[in-house]
This record gives sequence, structure tokens and C-alpha cells, in this order.
Amino acid sequence: MSLAGNASSYTSFDKARQSGKKVHIAGEWVQRDRAVEEENVFQFFVRDSLNHTEWVTYYEPKPNNFEQADKVVLIGSYRDEGFVADKIITKCPSKYNETEIKLEE
Repeated sequence: MSLAGNASSYTSFDKARQSGKKVHIAGEWVQRDRAVEEENVFQFFVRDSLNHTEWVTYYEPKPNNFEQADKVVLIGSYRDEGFVADKIITKCPSKYNETEIKLEE
């Protein structure tokens, strides 16, 4: 049995469109004021690592920590309506900041 057909890789929007496969795209949420939030549909713009901006549709409510996210990883593919994210992974900067610990004597 081979899992190669189910493998997903990080790529850009342009390469994802050409491949027609499910991919991971790392990017940044941009044009936040133009996002559309409806019941079980969240649509927004993401800029990938090659500075290509794309309209993304996610058929779920907006993730709870999306507003604080520094970066996002979209797992999805192109369909008739454009890029559709099946899953969104948020990367919040607060998770990666080191905290200074002071010892009292």
C-alpha cells in the first residue's frame, strides 16, 4: 500500500493551482478589513511566500485565535470557487516569544 498519492507539500498559490492537488500554503492574513464572516463560511485574503495574494474560502467558522495569528498555514486545494482551505493552522507570535525569568534572592 502506498501513501504517496495522499502526500501534501508546502507550495505557493501559483504552483497549487497548476498541480490540482491538496497542498500546504504558508502565508500571512492581509487586507483584514475585506474578510467576510458568515455562518460556517469564512473568506479572506492570504499572501504567500512569493507575495502572491489570493482569496481563500474556508467552509467553517473563523478559527478562535485567527485575529492574533502572525502567520497561517492553509491545507487545501483549488476548486471551482478558487482556493478552498480544508484546515487552517495559526501561528501566533506569542507562542514563540521567550519570557525573561528573574530570580529573586
